[in-house]
Amino acid sequence: MNRLLEQNGGRVLAFGAHPDDLEVGAGGLLARLAAEGADVTLAVVSIPSNAEQRKREAIAGADLLDAELFILYEDRPCRVEDIPMHELVRRFDNIVGDVRPDLVITHSAHDLHWDHSLVNRATVSALRRTPCDLLAFLSSPEMNAQSRSIGQCFADITKTIDTKIQAIAAHESQASKLGLESSRDLARANGRISGYEYAEAYEVLRVRI
Repeated sequence: MNRLLEQNGGRVLAFGAHPDDLEVGAGGLLARLAAEGADVTLAVVSIPSNAEQRKREAIAGADLLDAELFILYEDRPCRVEDIPMHELVRRFDNIVGDVRPDLVITHSAHDLHWDHSLVNRATVSALRRTPCDLLAFLSSPEMNAQSRSIGQCFADITKTIDTKIQAIAAHESQASKLGLESSRDLARANGRISGYEYAEAYEVLRVRI
């Protein structure tokens, strides 16, 4: 990861289906990279309902991670699965072209939520001509409960676990679904496996050596 910061601090782009997905799945690493000098952009596809409140929560979460927030379809409530794939890829293409990322983080293709796997598919398609590293996050309690593998790499988030939890907590309307302690427990379990105090698990989809 440190190589990302060698040139102008590095640029990180993270794609999430909805508000809170990125905080839960990758909030620790995103906060860590921002603290180390990277420019971090969160690209959230849609807000299915309760748009105004969830947008405020998304802004608060992004602020805590020290990241810029971009919501693709903030003008209307919609679900990811209602957006044609070619349209989703086109929008992702535009964001990738604007950000020119060194690292992209997205949902796993094996995620149990269909809309999350659609975001993975669109991300991979949008990066077809872009030289960058690509990781897929696995660090959600639901994902790890039934994942076929624990992940191919681990990110040390010991210094940013509290920021991750605070960013998740910013999504107050989703509090009953998110389980702050389960996110902390999962990070602690991933840390025990990887030798850190707290960690997030990722699939390595593309890394330039």
